[in-house]
Amino acid sequence: MPAMHHVNLCVPTEVDGRDGADAEGEWLINVLGYRTAEPGPEVAKLGTPRWYQAEDHQVHLTIDPDHQPSGRAHTAIRLDDALDGAIERLEAMGQTPHAITFDGDRHVFTNDPAGNLWELIGPAVT
Repeated sequence: MPAMHHVNLCVPTEVDGRDGADAEGEWLINVLGYRTAEPGPEVAKLGTPRWYQAEDHQVHLTIDPDHQPSGRAHTAIRLDDALDGAIERLEAMGQTPHAITFDGDRHVFTNDPAGNLWELIGPAVT
């Protein structure tokens, strides 16, 4: 059975006057709970990898000066009981995530600093 290993997301060179990959990495860590992943010396020879680790998958970032976020393509992750905390952190940052419920789960849509769309999944509110 195939299993997801990583997703590679593009980020712009700058986000609000900051390095785009730094802004994105901080969001992944502080909002979603990822941690920095060390790619190892062989990969580091190829440039400056920006990798982030969750329990069972990674997010890799690639700087793209021409980055144009998609309006519909998105990354979906299951946060389970950590969803409410992520929503609180997003709202504290001034974001207004959009939530819907289907298939017995709550699906919350938001954009990261690069404008990429994310779907955060957790238990439905009862």
